[in-house]
Amino acid sequence: MNIVINTNYKGFGALFFTQEIGPRLTKAGHSVTYNDWGHYGKYNLALFMATDSDVKKAKKINPVIFTGIIDPKLTRKRQVNESKLADFLAVTSLEQKDIFLQYNQNIFILYLVPEIKEAPKVHTDKDKILIGYHGNKLHLNCMNNLRRALDALSQKYAIEFWAMYNVKNLGKWKKNVPKKCPIKHIQWSPQNYYKYLSKTDIGVVPAKIPLALTRGRLTTKLFSSYIKNWPGYFKYDYLMRFKYSTNPERAYVFGQLHIPVVADFMPSYCQIIQNGYSGCLVYSKEGWYYALEKLIRSAELRNKMSKNLKDFINKNCSPDINFKNFLEFINSLQKERI
Repeated sequence: MNIVINTNYKGFGALFFTQEIGPRLTKAGHSVTYNDWGHYGKYNLALFMATDSDVKKAKKINPVIFTGIIDPKLTRKRQVNESKLADFLAVTSLEQKDIFLQYNQNIFILYLVPEIKEAPKVHTDKDKILIGYHGNKLHLNCMNNLRRALDALSQKYAIEFWAMYNVKNLGKWKKNVPKKCPIKHIQWSPQNYYKYLSKTDIGVVPAKIPLALTRGRLTTKLFSSYIKNWPGYFKYDYLMRFKYSTNPERAYVFGQLHIPVVADFMPSYCQIIQNGYSGCLVYSKEGWYYALEKLIRSAELRNKMSKNLKDFINKNCSPDINFKNFLEFINSLQKERI
């Protein structure tokens, strides 16, 4: 196939396009061109990032071109319309797939994970335990239960929290910062996965976003007598909020670095992590506290869980396996269209 990959986006998704998807397509025997806007008559397949997708124009110029949008978004009406027009969407998770089924039924889950080389690590008993995070600053701002657990654990154990995020562009993390647990702020970069993150002992993946608690409590108070009559209503039922683009890629990086993971129990993480075997899935402050405490106290458990996570990823969702399935998905759709 003659393939064009078009995007002017400067974030991680663009790096994934140029450093992961493009080279793999070339290695598979396809001709790949980058950022050739408006010349769609020369290509069989056009791939776009959602931020600047050009599906409508591509199909106007070349009605038979096959088009796909990587990591589609719902921020603008134009993005929704482009998602409807595309021949397929490549989403990052089960959560994102479910949202986009109303716009397009041809959807593939393509994990946007960097090619992290495996960094062998043997966990040993040590005086200070480093707990690592990498990802968006938003999740740091929202990690209420994890923050409380870290502060409580720091009163009993020698721990330090290493947070790797885009300090340069987003500013230093100040909201919901632990008050008692020591913090190290690290600029995100691919190199720093190895320089800093690989030195941590436990990885954490907070993913919940707080609800408007004041409004929720007021509504509950005003309508308490009515709510109690709802079928199956119980006071301690879970009420959760998380991004529609929630995905398991942060756990993948820890897996490659042989670091055990504790994560909020989002659908995606329940697919990757088998609780108590290849990591821990939690929700409450107590859940975070006791899962982290078990790993803090046992180097043997850290070795066991990190190995089990790495083995699961290798067998089920490694970049090689994921890309192979992605190509099969595209070929299958093209055959159906003929």
